[in-house]
Amino acid sequence: MLRLKRKLLIYLAIVVVPLSAASATGEQNYHAQYKAYVSGLKIANIDVQFKLPVGGYHLSANAQAAGVGRLFSSSSAESHSFGQITNGQLEPVGVSIAWKQSDEIRKSEISYTNGAPSGFYSDYALPPERQPKTPVALETVGRGTNDPFLAMLGQISDDDLSSVCRLPKRLFDGRRLANLRPQKMQLIAADEHGLDVAGPVVKCETKWLPVAGYSEESMQNAGEFDTFSIYFARISGTDYAAPVKAVTSTRYGRFTVIADKFFTSSETK
Repeated sequence: MLRLKRKLLIYLAIVVVPLSAASATGEQNYHAQYKAYVSGLKIANIDVQFKLPVGGYHLSANAQAAGVGRLFSSSSAESHSFGQITNGQLEPVGVSIAWKQSDEIRKSEISYTNGAPSGFYSDYALPPERQPKTPVALETVGRGTNDPFLAMLGQISDDDLSSVCRLPKRLFDGRRLANLRPQKMQLIAADEHGLDVAGPVVKCETKWLPVAGYSEESMQNAGEFDTFSIYFARISGTDYAAPVKAVTSTRYGRFTVIADKFFTSSETK
């Protein structure tokens, strides 16, 4: 049971939480709601809030066990990611994550300097079986990594939605480093995808590849993480896209995350 809970948390961290951005004279607020399923059974609800103060961003997300997920755990998790926007690029300044584990609240934080991770704190000590085979040296990570929440944002280049699928991404959560490597893409017209979102979507086939910071067991079992199918849609009025649906196969069945409410916005003057 503990193994199942741990794997589901990993899947949620990789594919659940998207991000949005826009230019506005005031603060732009976005809201989205997602649901997560395994073999058609709901396991979690995820609520996402995103604020865009001038020149910056602040994302918060809250995940709660739901449906049959409550049979396994009453766990919840909350994340905050914030930073600045330079030439349309999101540059992280800090990330904090808090989660409930066995009636205790645990937290982790990452700080950045000039876009590169410069500090990490966690009050959660990894058990012996989860100690990394190859630890990550923080000073070697450098610029250009995404925390698991920023990673799902795609910047649209030259008004081409397919561009969000073309570049690999590096993920770093303070302990673990991985790559998301695009495999192939398919642009689907608005009247063909059947998803509850306006406009076309692009289906991206993406492979998760661990690099360092993972336990020996995780590295050996990396092959069980099938290619993710992530369907990106444009966030209205912006040059960014976020997932409206993500699907992968696991040993526990088909894992799906889908937007029950895609990003809606309101401007605060």
